[in-house]
Amino acid sequence: MKSMRFSLLLLIVTLSITGCSNTSTNNSNNHMNHRSSQSTMAGSDEMFMQMMIPHHQQAIVMSDFALKNSKNPEVLALAEQIKAAQGPEIEQMKSWLKASGNAEDPGHSMEGMGGMLSDEELNELGNLTGSAFDKAFLEGMIEHHEGAVHMVMMIEDSQNSEYAAFGENIKKVQNAEIAVMKELLKRIK
Repeated sequence: MKSMRFSLLLLIVTLSITGCSNTSTNNSNNHMNHRSSQSTMAGSDEMFMQMMIPHHQQAIVMSDFALKNSKNPEVLALAEQIKAAQGPEIEQMKSWLKASGNAEDPGHSMEGMGGMLSDEELNELGNLTGSAFDKAFLEGMIEHHEGAVHMVMMIEDSQNSEYAAFGENIKKVQNAEIAVMKELLKRIK
């Protein structure tokens, strides 16, 4: 029963991501075509994107570890889902920064910020296997997602409605994934 409930919750999150990412992609392409009147972005928008790009990149690295080190089908499905959502979001943020003439580099280390794992923690995670890996991955990714949800506050009041909607989508998807991961973590022995 728990596995069926988890699978249903994972399916709902996946459908939510798929629906939102298609809408976001279509809207962003449309937005980029009509960008001539708005070539700059607010400082908080810029900072958010510069910080969220490496944040998402680390989530993809962690997910790659899961695809290599885990045998749990639910962890594997979650890792694929995270990569599928965050890869296109990275590209979208890079394109917004480029279109506005801003650099991608946040200008400081992201270590210790917003649930980011340190290099040492990342190396330790990459060396784990089995249920020890699954538990560490889920604990780390929950904290990572909570950090991302907190970071979204930077653009909640953005003057650019597309940026605000983008942040709202990140918050919605990652909160749903946090719920899935917490449920799954209860069943990891």
